[in-house]
Amino acid sequence: MHHHHTTHHTSGGGEGGGECGECCCFFVILGINIASILLCIRKMSRYLRIALLWLYVATAVLTAGLLISLRVFGTNKFQAAPTDMRKVEHGVNNAFCQSLTLNSSDPFEAYSFDEEPVVDPRRTEDFNTSYFMSIESKQYEYWGFYLLPGSTLQVNSTTSHSPFTTLFVIQGDSNLQTWLDGKGDCSGCYVSKHDLLPHDTYTMISTEADNYFFVYFNMGIWYTLSTANFVIRRTLYDVTKSTSACTFVPGQRSCLMEISLNPEQSIVFHSGRRALHQSIDMWSSCGARAWMYVIVFALIPTLVAGSVSFLIWKFCKDDRTGENQALVSDPGLKELKS
Repeated sequence: MHHHHTTHHTSGGGEGGGECGECCCFFVILGINIASILLCIRKMSRYLRIALLWLYVATAVLTAGLLISLRVFGTNKFQAAPTDMRKVEHGVNNAFCQSLTLNSSDPFEAYSFDEEPVVDPRRTEDFNTSYFMSIESKQYEYWGFYLLPGSTLQVNSTTSHSPFTTLFVIQGDSNLQTWLDGKGDCSGCYVSKHDLLPHDTYTMISTEADNYFFVYFNMGIWYTLSTANFVIRRTLYDVTKSTSACTFVPGQRSCLMEISLNPEQSIVFHSGRRALHQSIDMWSSCGARAWMYVIVFALIPTLVAGSVSFLIWKFCKDDRTGENQALVSDPGLKELKS
């Protein structure tokens, strides 16, 4: 089993190198084909050249719009722990989002900052939690916490078969995934490796805002019983510099935060100690900035395609001898050859 208070990643793999190479080759050939048409190298009539231009622009606009919509819109689900204070970093975009709606299974406060929020080292919040683990041979369990700079964490461990249980301390999701892929057989993927005594204590001070993971790995041939007691003193952001704030209680209205075009703006949530669950479900959704979509995906493509169409009409000559070659680039159009 693997547990922690942030996003869960599991190791996995697959083959796809050949497919990737084929995709790259396809896009290179497509790019050359499009360039030869737009630069008047491929022989064809101006009408067909302009029609293909608008087809390419429409396809690119629809694809880009779909990718942005999938990344920004819809419901973004994530997890938090009691006393967590962190920025909402996924599912929000200052250009395409006009507002951000935040919901949760537990109470929280949300704050908006016009610039990067600053940690106030004098403002702290304590949080304690304990976990009991039964770990089979060559297996592991892990727990993770998001900490702001200057936070202190102490973990007190009691372990049976202690010479065979090792505690790995890991900073960052990518390093955790590297550790999971190799079960500890990795260079530089962990901050500390500590063979546990029957009663052991490890203390750390976070140097930057990140996820910190504590992995208990049973390297012996028998199962082991372990208890981990985490004592955390979190530093918090200085909310006196926030521009707006919202308090959420389950069953009441969602928190609605306005999003400006300022790329430095940040939305921060803070889960209080009144949380009802050890693992808090949260979700956010972005309200579209409609006029930005009109400009980016309608006005600008239309102006660009119209300008290029004018240049093609003025400077390209009509020559239909190469039209069939242009159409052959799509196997489905071969039947149109005359």
